[in-house]
Amino acid sequence: MCGRFALHASPELIAEFLSLEEIEAFPPRYNIAPTQPILIAISGRDSRPDANAANRSAQLARWGLIPPWVKDASKFPLLINARSETAATKNSFRAALKYRRCLIPATEFYEWRRSASGPSEPFLFRPKSGRPFAFAALMETAIDQDGGEIDTAAIITAAATGAARKIHDRMPVTIEEAHFERWLNCRDYAPGDVAGIFGASQVPEFDIVPISTAVNKVANAGPSIQEPTSVPQRQSERNDDGAGEAAGTGKGTGDQLTLL
Repeated sequence: MCGRFALHASPELIAEFLSLEEIEAFPPRYNIAPTQPILIAISGRDSRPDANAANRSAQLARWGLIPPWVKDASKFPLLINARSETAATKNSFRAALKYRRCLIPATEFYEWRRSASGPSEPFLFRPKSGRPFAFAALMETAIDQDGGEIDTAAIITAAATGAARKIHDRMPVTIEEAHFERWLNCRDYAPGDVAGIFGASQVPEFDIVPISTAVNKVANAGPSIQEPTSVPQRQSERNDDGAGEAAGTGKGTGDQLTLL
């Protein structure tokens, strides 16, 4: 799954990364949590039938998708993730996957490894390139209790592969820049046309960095929560059967950390 992430690249870099004509200034954020406002990118009228803007644009949405048919959001479960395997058939996500796909920019994300004998261990997932990346996401506009509109979003996840499986069985789907247009273009590309994105490696390498449990508290929102507690695992790990070598030895192949 994906329950926390960070975005601390400059607005100018994010605008360039997402091919946005303009973007409002935003502060660096190191511990973005569900129900908080998040930045999303959506396509313009040429690519999305119900778009308000002419071109690709950025806007804020609440992290936690609310389908438009929900009457009382307070009684509806928080949908921060959508499973790639079932999004096309689930009532909560089917329309969004067809008409309202979006991107969520990030610089890192966090996952927790469950422990049988103690608290879960947090890990920072960081692109080796140091560049921002984008989650595949869905958005819906719901009606709040006061009758106003609220834009909401969920991150799509898939089964973890490679070294990521040692941390969690689910990982967020990330998309390379070359596939942004296909993902966002809901007019010309149906859900079946973009399903291949879920099963292809979109980010070749991430570092996995053990960090302290400070990230567990949303109030801890500074860059210090990303400080490693031990040596990061980079590019490859030992295979489950013990074969291969640790990253940096030049021996063996190990498991590459690839996010699907």
